[in-house]
Amino acid sequence: MKEKVELNGIILGSYPVRDYDKRVVILTKERGKITAFANGARKMNSSFSGITEPFNYGTFSLYEGYDAYRFAGGDINEYFQEVKNDIEAICYGSYFCEILEYLCVEGIGDADVLNILYLSLKALEKKIIPNNLIRRIFELKILALDGEMMAAFSCAKCGETNVSAFAASYNGLVCPECEKYVADAYPLQESTVYTIQYILSSPINKLFSFNIKNDVFDELDHVVGTYFAKHISKNFKSLEILSTLS
Repeated sequence: MKEKVELNGIILGSYPVRDYDKRVVILTKERGKITAFANGARKMNSSFSGITEPFNYGTFSLYEGYDAYRFAGGDINEYFQEVKNDIEAICYGSYFCEILEYLCVEGIGDADVLNILYLSLKALEKKIIPNNLIRRIFELKILALDGEMMAAFSCAKCGETNVSAFAASYNGLVCPECEKYVADAYPLQESTVYTIQYILSSPINKLFSFNIKNDVFDELDHVVGTYFAKHISKNFKSLEILSTLS
């Protein structure tokens, strides 16, 4: 066992192992996704019980092993209790964590990915914009951060800067002329095009600062849902639970 390290991050998932222990997956700023074991964390009086819950954000003290870490303690800055008290918010937050647990590579830190998760949870907590809009913003931006950025600032077929429709077959937006010849072209309002471009180009701390009209959201919902499903084929348990709530 190596020396103790302190890593800043958010707990993506916490799973029971053996009789009283937990396996905890943490997204850290310094080392990306890591796995840690918290011995005795499921015992009633364990000091690890409260700090090893999903969504907790803070500084975790860990002993580094050969293929995993061992919990030594932690200081929690945010428990996101308002999210944990709302079943729909729990489902959305768990969905975001599931995506990152699936996409992120162990040992490679990325502050932007950690920040978007943190700010998505804050947005769920504040309830200023709808949860389904938070979801679509998260999905579109996280794909861009993962190297699957949608072509949205010029035609994905010919390069023309004026775009007017989404074409999944071209992984992005197309111009009015190409729209005529693309079988799966889905026409968009100018406001929807701007919204997509805004999400892709804005810094992460500006992502959850706007709302949109229902008709614009319907188009964004279709575009991001189609694009995300094309690139991420995994079924997420939290979405299955969320579908039973509606």
